Amino acid sequence: MKFKFPLQKVLEHRKLKENLAQKDFQDVVGVLNEQQAILEKMNQDVVEAQARAASLVQMGGAQGPALSQIHEFLKGQKIRIAYQVQRVQEVEKLVEAKREILRQAALDYKIMEKMRENKFEEYKAGRIAQDQKEMDEQAILRFKSVKES
Repeated sequence: MKFKFPLQKVLEHRKLKENLAQKDFQDVVGVLNEQQAILEKMNQDVVEAQARAASLVQMGGAQGPALSQIHEFLKGQKIRIAYQVQRVQEVEKLVEAKREILRQAALDYKIMEKMRENKFEEYKAGRIAQDQKEMDEQAILRFKSVKES
């Protein structure tokens, strides 16, 4: 007789649920990485604009319009960076929510897996006891047949 876990469908469902939660989590982490890369690029653009402004100031001469344009860019970029920081924070919250969902799904699966292991151990113990009982009966029958002859 083969071991058959009565809640195998539930176990498979929970594993599927864990896999889907893992995929959702990885997708959201990818979005977070993209948003952080955008923020980093924005900050890098600010540093480059400041370096251009500094080089224009050192060159001297009639650099007023170029410096004014850089100044306007920096003002606008600061606003865009603030919005991007907000987006990153929102995605970080989403990542934490997905991480919690994944943790719960993994915990649910582990509980069912542990139950299956316990049931399998019970099955093995019962099988060993059954086999021992059958061997004892066979030994008794052999002993009787040898004694009767």
